[in-house]
Amino acid sequence: MEASRCEFEGDIGSVMEVEEPEQPMVLNIYNVLASANTGVNIDLPWFTENFGNTYYDPQEFPAARADIPDKHTKSVVTVSAFSNGKIQATGGVSVECTKNSLKKIVRKLRSKGFEKAKLLSFEVHNIQAVIDAGFPIDLRVLREIYVFVDYEPERNPGLRIRIPVLYLYNQGCNPEFLQRQLLAHQYGNVNQNKGRLERANNPAFFRNGKIEIVTLTIHFSGKIGMAGGRSVEGLQKVLEYIKPYLIRSRLV
Repeated sequence: MEASRCEFEGDIGSVMEVEEPEQPMVLNIYNVLASANTGVNIDLPWFTENFGNTYYDPQEFPAARADIPDKHTKSVVTVSAFSNGKIQATGGVSVECTKNSLKKIVRKLRSKGFEKAKLLSFEVHNIQAVIDAGFPIDLRVLREIYVFVDYEPERNPGLRIRIPVLYLYNQGCNPEFLQRQLLAHQYGNVNQNKGRLERANNPAFFRNGKIEIVTLTIHFSGKIGMAGGRSVEGLQKVLEYIKPYLIRSRLV
């Protein structure tokens, strides 16, 4: 196996040299939470009667729910329709199939006489994914080399790392730099980065005053959970960034 250099410096005093694992680390998305607006008000009892495979109990939840199967991914997307026209989807295994499920609701509304119905303001709020590193990870070593982690094995066996996606595009970014950016956003001190935020090449990285922050939950077994992402590009960037730290923490 060939050694590769991590492009992110300053983590433990020098550039890390790591060996690529034989098994590639693949991002497996298992849930996408997204929303949109139809532009029309929806009578929920009518919606329940006219849309197949739906459920509505106003005492339980203020929305009617419809299960939309996706034949390409063999997943089922649950769409919640609200009376103000907002629709929300969860359960999709890709952004594309999630968006297509919302489009199906809009097409059905139009076929039922709501000619003004459109898919408006589509937004992805959370993408959840899992990764198999392919090897066990010594979480104590990872804590030592990354430092800025949340790890209390007495309470939770997983080690958590929060990563602001936008700042991974800074040349030479490292854990200390990323932690400073997290704290700056947490306490509202972001004026120095205002220009960068406004020029973000992916709107998901910075939306409504909030940056995209991905939380990694890393387990000894090598299984890694990802949550909080708003774009597949962002999740891939996080994986690319954290990979050298995982390999260096490999239990041998």
